[in-house]
Amino acid sequence: MTYFSFLRRHAGFLFFGFSMMGLSNFGQTFFISLHSAEIKASFGLSNTSFGALYSSVTLLSGLALLYSGRLIDHWSLPRFTALTLVGFAAGCLLMGLAENVIALAIALFLLRHFGQGLSSHTGMTAISRAFTAQRGRAVAFIQLGYATTEGVFPLLLIGVLMWVGWQQSWLLAGGFLLFIALPVQAYFSRFAPAAQADEADTGHGAIVAGRREVLRDIRFYMLLPLYTASPFLLTGMFFHQVQLAQAYQWSLTALASAFAFYAVTKIITSLIFGALVDRYTSLRLFPFAFVPLALGFAVLLFPTFIPAAIAPFAYLIFMGVNLGMAAPLSGALWPELFGTKNLGAIRSMTTAIVIFSTAAAPVLFSALLDMGVGFGAISSACIGYLILCGGLAFLASRITLAGR
Repeated sequence: MTYFSFLRRHAGFLFFGFSMMGLSNFGQTFFISLHSAEIKASFGLSNTSFGALYSSVTLLSGLALLYSGRLIDHWSLPRFTALTLVGFAAGCLLMGLAENVIALAIALFLLRHFGQGLSSHTGMTAISRAFTAQRGRAVAFIQLGYATTEGVFPLLLIGVLMWVGWQQSWLLAGGFLLFIALPVQAYFSRFAPAAQADEADTGHGAIVAGRREVLRDIRFYMLLPLYTASPFLLTGMFFHQVQLAQAYQWSLTALASAFAFYAVTKIITSLIFGALVDRYTSLRLFPFAFVPLALGFAVLLFPTFIPAAIAPFAYLIFMGVNLGMAAPLSGALWPELFGTKNLGAIRSMTTAIVIFSTAAAPVLFSALLDMGVGFGAISSACIGYLILCGGLAFLASRITLAGR
């Protein structure tokens, strides 16, 4: 089945997944950070205090996700979607009405938990569960919802801020989620196709597992380092991207332009690997996901051989390839290994682990830079770590395939 015929056949439900991924951007760091100056000024917060508050609520949202994320295994999808979007809207509305730091903290928690956490979790889990033979294509497509709105939301926000104040913009976002997104998503959530036969549920492939079985499976621990490598390492690097540009004498204009190539590369690679996952399985391809990320870090090892006008483009294109590969590969990995019956519980656990890693990355990379460790040394360490992660993932893949 081609991409276009697949999209036509399941347009309604794929729109649901695409939109849930896109809506999650209201709770993503890049969107909230667009208000950071106003937040700090309104509540009298320094950079350090706001950063500490933000990291704390992010960690708490990850812990809460361990419980709330598994409810998708037991509730109907429309009901779980309604819970997610109502909680998400409450965070937006409270952000718009907050008058003290306590209210701000609660609002940020709701945005991170129901937005960054459960909104994307709902889209990815529902789509991964609904499709088997076309799982790679489906996951690759809905990931475009995140990438598309990532480019649109900042422009919309600038227009809204020119019209109303920063807190009023959050009230508008909350109203949009409650009165437009909620009924639309509740409607399209009912377009879920009849469950496809999953090799994991018929005993011919992966085991049907819950969290306890996953945590007792050595393959989980062999795959997890590579699974978390991209979000962990790229969060640490992107958090210091201006300092990186200064260290390598990249112009900020070139860096900003390179991000456009990064976004396009990520989209194209995701669509390509969506089809490849359906043909070869995520388990076979996943161990190779470290290669473009390692090549991106390798660009930083040879500043004298790669002109400063080219280096940011090469660096970010490799990063875009990595993230484009990671979207369909990571989305299909756990269903292939452990089935779909308890996928919500499993994904909520792995998502929480990713959230913890992204919360820790800025702290670790900042500490290394403060200690005088340069980006070249950090890149060398990252490459070594990625090779180790790739080797472990390859062994896990061999173990699984040999047992089938």
